[in-house]
Amino acid sequence: MKQYQAFTKGFLLLLTPCIASSMLAASPSQAATLARSEGVLEFTRFSQSPSGTGTATNTNTVTNANDGVVNAFANAEATFIVAPPTASNLSLSQAFGEGRNYLGLAESEVTVIGNFDVDANTPFSFDFKSNLNLETSIDNPQAENARAAGDISLQLLDTASNSTIDFFSLAGNLTTPGDDDFIAYQKSDNIALSYPVTTHNIGGNQEFATASVQGSLQRYFDSKTSLTLIEVKRNQARVTAPEPSTCLALLFCCGVIGVASKGRRKEKTSACSL
Repeated sequence: MKQYQAFTKGFLLLLTPCIASSMLAASPSQAATLARSEGVLEFTRFSQSPSGTGTATNTNTVTNANDGVVNAFANAEATFIVAPPTASNLSLSQAFGEGRNYLGLAESEVTVIGNFDVDANTPFSFDFKSNLNLETSIDNPQAENARAAGDISLQLLDTASNSTIDFFSLAGNLTTPGDDDFIAYQKSDNIALSYPVTTHNIGGNQEFATASVQGSLQRYFDSKTSLTLIEVKRNQARVTAPEPSTCLALLFCCGVIGVASKGRRKEKTSACSL
């Protein structure tokens, strides 16, 4: 996936108005936080069946509550059906906390791989649908923090040279409170998108961002070519509520999050700033 670091073209911010969804409400003594990140992608209408397929899933949760209640949930599912060729996957991370002095972290990751042997002068094509949904909510900006992040990326590689032919990525981040919120996509020229739709509510104690994209790819090859299609999806949800007067609690939470992230992502890059 090293080629992903070189992608610089086609970056478009996707931010359009929406109505904020109803969220949690609590008294100051029962302050609550919520973070949710979900990604879905489906491949359909492949021009041919794959010669080989592979899927992988990974989840991780961390919870620590000294004076409160915290829950973290992560789910990852993936399938690749050879005939008729279709592939779908889901990655969901969610964390909820209530009270004071707690940490909740959920991470999920999905990988789908398909290998294709394309004859000379034969079209290779497929359609795809992708959705990324992010949600955060807090009650007390002085003592709570919620973050939801996710990225979805697909690459079409020349198997022989391991070089990227085409790519698409969709990424987003919400940090509450904070000002580094975004949802965006990148694509290569041979990826065609049909009416990408995004909605968001940015700012305040409750934030929401979602993107829905439909696309397709079609290519011709002059000679027989072996292709590898790789799709990777990563989602993270994190809630923290350190004691307002205790700096050490904040530093401890940041340290735990950093260790958990590095332990599972040493060889991967992300479209979000983790």
